[in-house]
Amino acid sequence: RYHYLIASLLVIISVCGISTAYDYGVASVNFYNVKNIIEKWHDDPLDSDLKDYQVAKNNSLVANKYHPDNALYLDLVAQVDEWGVIFEFENRTEGLNSAKEYYLQATQLRPLWPVTWASLAKVKWRLQEFDNGMLFYLAQANKLGPKKPEVNLLFADLGLALYKNSHPMLLKIRPMFYERLAQGLIN
Repeated sequence: RYHYLIASLLVIISVCGISTAYDYGVASVNFYNVKNIIEKWHDDPLDSDLKDYQVAKNNSLVANKYHPDNALYLDLVAQVDEWGVIFEFENRTEGLNSAKEYYLQATQLRPLWPVTWASLAKVKWRLQEFDNGMLFYLAQANKLGPKKPEVNLLFADLGLALYKNSHPMLLKIRPMFYERLAQGLIN
């Protein structure tokens, strides 16, 4: 009797393990496919077509479906949504709000990732939402990523844009902006 119970238990554990490995494998393959497309867009943002975007969007959603508790995959879906807005394949407000939701989900899983917080601030900037939410995202990025180039770049770009437009938000982020500019000059 115990032999059957142990054998049954081993079969159940094996099936669960194989199923999980399959899910993670599918997610990983789709993740790397999208990552390669996004890298191509970073290298040449003018080299965009709707087909590549649709492949990236679909594959990012598949990766997230097969491994929904992976913050990196949530970040990936958000990035694709942002690119969809940049390329004008998506409605600006809907695409950016979708990206914001995915980034927020990622911060729930990995609250110490500074680049995700910086990405949230950039989405708020694109939405022209200069509010306490943006300040919080900037403060988190600043605190968690003191040496992250992506965070430095965000502060430099945002600070200079605010300065150029005489935006009152600059007064609220000025210390962080100056600190980041100084770091950029030193490095």
